[in-house]
Amino acid sequence: MQTEPKKTNGEKRKIMSLYEVYTTKMCHDLAGVIGTLGNTIECMEIDDTFLTEGIGLLKNSGKVLTARLKFFRALLGLNTSITPELAEQYLQTYTPSFIIQGTVCNRLALAFILLGAECLIRGGTITITDDQFCFEGTQIIWDESKQKILTGIEQILKPQYMAVLWINEWLKNHQKVILTEQTATQLIFRIKSI
Repeated sequence: MQTEPKKTNGEKRKIMSLYEVYTTKMCHDLAGVIGTLGNTIECMEIDDTFLTEGIGLLKNSGKVLTARLKFFRALLGLNTSITPELAEQYLQTYTPSFIIQGTVCNRLALAFILLGAECLIRGGTITITDDQFCFEGTQIIWDESKQKILTGIEQILKPQYMAVLWINEWLKNHQKVILTEQTATQLIFRIKSI
């Protein structure tokens, strides 16, 4: 029986740091919605005239919370069904102006959906093929730090970089590299074998 080599403190800290980044990002994306639920209930208790509007806010917040929880469970959890609807519902929690072209059927696609939500702040199109992901929109936010993390040059453990950190780990585990191309309205990611 073969045992795993003992991890050094540095290796343990790196693993824990990635978990911490993932957890912090998830909590950030859920905290505002949970706060809205609590505040709405409090307003409904104080002011009876707020009841109709409050019920609408509760229903909407419940849908947002459910969509985001399902998305993060599919990306980070165990044995979860991944469907295009799951990704579409997640994107709708940010803006209704997202379009997904191609098939969302694995965690890598979900990670790029998460990255697309960060990069296409006014919505846009996310196109998925076997070895390529393309973001298209009127405003694309892509910075040097994300590029460095994605290509393995640097590892910046901050919650706002969760998507590129996750993708970089996937690339390392599958012995792949990624090439990026950017224009004013497009950001293209091509995955290649090493």
